[in-house]
Amino acid sequence: MLKQNEKILIPGEEALDVLKEIEFILISLHKMGSYYAEKPGALEEYRRVTTDFIDNCAVTQRLAKVRKIISQHFDESLGDDDMDDIERYVSDLKTWKPDQPLNQTNQNTDQINISKGTIHQVTCKQNELLVVFTDEQNVMSLVTFYDPSEFKGMSALGEICEIGEDKAFNLSPTEQRSPQTKKSYFFKASASGQVIFKVIASSYVVERI
Repeated sequence: MLKQNEKILIPGEEALDVLKEIEFILISLHKMGSYYAEKPGALEEYRRVTTDFIDNCAVTQRLAKVRKIISQHFDESLGDDDMDDIERYVSDLKTWKPDQPLNQTNQNTDQINISKGTIHQVTCKQNELLVVFTDEQNVMSLVTFYDPSEFKGMSALGEICEIGEDKAFNLSPTEQRSPQTKKSYFFKASASGQVIFKVIASSYVVERI
């Protein structure tokens, strides 16, 4: 961990904002759990109410806000492994995955079909690069790049950007002979038009979360 990240200072107003969001989510879920614990046979109703609460009260967006407030105070300098301290710390995090995702969209076209929006998290895992992205309609998606062989660029967290394929990308002779051809994808800042980072991967999927 970088020395400047050993102690993170958050202004009191921002800390209170974080606590307010956490309190809303935590107390609401606690109340639902307590209420339905006293209603035998109401498991399906409890599940429905919990799902409605998450969707209707924008819980994922609230948590993304909390993450942004906290993470923006970290120094995001990359280490020798091309990861910053946050990415490295969560790199082995095991998140939920569906066995057969219904909302998964296989994207093997020439262009990633996502409108511009904001990047909330970039996580490197073995054989995967995960990007959490909210579009202009405030819909959150997870872009998963498979078998990435290269990842370059500056930090993109919080950047409003567009995503596309670098058609001018030239494969190495070794990759050209590979049975699974790789492509280069870019994330470009909307304001400056600057490419924030690129990833070379064999394929990707986009899922709404």
